[in-house]
Amino acid sequence: MAFSVKFNDVDLSTIVDGFTAITRNIGAGWTNTVQPNPIIGADFTQNSINSKSITVNFIANVKLDRFTSVRKALASALNVKQPAALIFDDDPNQVWWAVPDGTPTLDESSFYQAVGSITFLVPSGVSESVETNVLNASNSGGQLGTITNNSDSSVDVEINNTGNLDAFPTIEITNVHENGYIAIAGQNGAIEIGNRQEADGATHALSEYLYNSNSDL
Repeated sequence: MAFSVKFNDVDLSTIVDGFTAITRNIGAGWTNTVQPNPIIGADFTQNSINSKSITVNFIANVKLDRFTSVRKALASALNVKQPAALIFDDDPNQVWWAVPDGTPTLDESSFYQAVGSITFLVPSGVSESVETNVLNASNSGGQLGTITNNSDSSVDVEINNTGNLDAFPTIEITNVHENGYIAIAGQNGAIEIGNRQEADGATHALSEYLYNSNSDL
């Protein structure tokens, strides 16, 4: 079974004849910051996730032009100006935003087969899910989270983050009746749009602005 490595929407397995090894290691490594303790050891201050390197090794069988077409095709596929999607066949739901790092190798010393390697740098150090989960009334109470409608017309939303890092949801709100005020409150603050006095649901004869960016100063 052929193993696929895609970079910037190019399937590299269509250029080379097989991948012999992939080095992804565990995580990206961490940098810990401490300060000396006057009594013993040191006090922990903070830590951060490092960037990550991923290396793939491959083989390329000889062609009529020897390995010229392989070199040219790989050089073209790797020529990006900013991080591009790197996806591996054994983990297709995860994408690494990566750029080629260093010099890709291609050892042509054998007459029949060349071996080479490509190293990618993932600046963020982490992968991202390519899937999007939607929490709504129909699946509330399941593994994604819970939506609770309160007696005061407010709504509590609890979202289950199944990843390893903090994630920020995209919130879509559809008004089912006239409403001149929307507020979204979270543990780190709140966003308010409109006029609190228009939160009663009363119908007004004229249209009203919920938000006008011209008033931003």
